[in-house]
Amino acid sequence: MHPDVKRAAIQNFKATRNEFVVELEKFSGGDPGGRLVPQIQTYLRQLFNTISMWTLIRKDSDQQGKCFEKKCENLMVLTDEISASTNFFATYTFDGIADITEPVLMKMFDMLAMQVGSLTLHGWSDEDDESVQNARMAEQEQHRWEKKVLGEDDERCEILRHLWGRFYYKDQDCDCRQCMDFYLPTREPTPSPSLPPIILEDSESEWYSSLSEEE
Repeated sequence: MHPDVKRAAIQNFKATRNEFVVELEKFSGGDPGGRLVPQIQTYLRQLFNTISMWTLIRKDSDQQGKCFEKKCENLMVLTDEISASTNFFATYTFDGIADITEPVLMKMFDMLAMQVGSLTLHGWSDEDDESVQNARMAEQEQHRWEKKVLGEDDERCEILRHLWGRFYYKDQDCDCRQCMDFYLPTREPTPSPSLPPIILEDSESEWYSSLSEEE
């Protein structure tokens, strides 16, 4: 990476990350921002490409957290998978805009927003406020899944539990605050609301079945 490009990427890292998180949080609330499904996928490809660039910016610098590159690589894979899943879950409104209010898809975007938001180049301190906030939310999410009885999962919860298990990454050899469990919840998190009853179209049923077989 050219030194000037690298310097600019580091300087703009927090602002760029936060912009992505704002949009992902809108997606998690069912707001596509007027986009069609292909435009949502294009946006997620932009996120993928940006995260790919981020894997290069810490090399030969004083940026903290050796887990950073592995977290980025993990998020690239999961961003790609969530992009593909929009084909199964998203529908269209009467005016042609994507409807992304399917609860599983909204939760996927929520997970992605938390994990992108927790990326930081200041892993040894609490200097990066937004990252700390998202890291705390990620720990609360992890605690909820740990407390939720596995046998009570329906098909969708099984998929989301499996997905979160892949999102929740820590490097045992990393000494950043996230990997060292600095942000574990100090009180019981509010339970996640229950998902509404499953009403599946044929394509969704096939998609759930294929994911269950992969697991």
